[in-house]
Amino acid sequence: MLCVHGILGHPGFFDFLLPLVPRDWSVTNILLKGHGGSVKDFSAASMDEWKLQVAEAVAKLRGTHEKVLIVAHSMGTLFAVREAVAGNADALFLMNTPLKIRVTRRLLSTPLKVLSGNIKKEDRWTQAALEAYGIEQDVNLLHYLGWVPRYLELFAEIKSVRKIISRLTVRTQVCLSAHDEMVSPASAKLFKECHSVKVKVLPTSGHYYYSDSDTRMLQDDFRQFVASVQV
Repeated sequence: MLCVHGILGHPGFFDFLLPLVPRDWSVTNILLKGHGGSVKDFSAASMDEWKLQVAEAVAKLRGTHEKVLIVAHSMGTLFAVREAVAGNADALFLMNTPLKIRVTRRLLSTPLKVLSGNIKKEDRWTQAALEAYGIEQDVNLLHYLGWVPRYLELFAEIKSVRKIISRLTVRTQVCLSAHDEMVSPASAKLFKECHSVKVKVLPTSGHYYYSDSDTRMLQDDFRQFVASVQV
């Protein structure tokens, strides 16, 4: 199993699923280049490097394993779809696949709260975003200008993957959040021609925050999906 986190994320995002992985499976939980370091480190990375990193990880696993399952979140799901369409992955478990983007008030306010550290204890949504954030904070806002090219690359990648999504034929579970700050639930419609794909919308969750009930639902789906892959 290969885990691929989203943009600005880190491998710890998958901690709530990893205990559910069968003990006889091997797990590779990669850290994408530029993540886990400084703002400048992230700016110096690129979409091409991330895609190559994922492709190399998949190729390595295929050389030693009978099946390769990719579990991914956000941007990582785009790379997962690419690998599956290319015939390099046998099954996908995708969370909040950004095939369609929307701008919400929370999308604009959450980064400001995270960067300022002004997060109330009861604000579980922003706290979840902070915990999912994999870049060291920087007080110099000008350093963040280097992120603009990375996000332009992300939007281009979204557009590119939309063109190939209908070619997805491997067993795939997609879990979207009804209140996602940036991924529109309308992304589900783009999977309608993929007969191997099951889509579920979690009713009370966002891009990073999963309510207790939705977390249990997501974990149950993951258990069932793992069991189906083992068959």
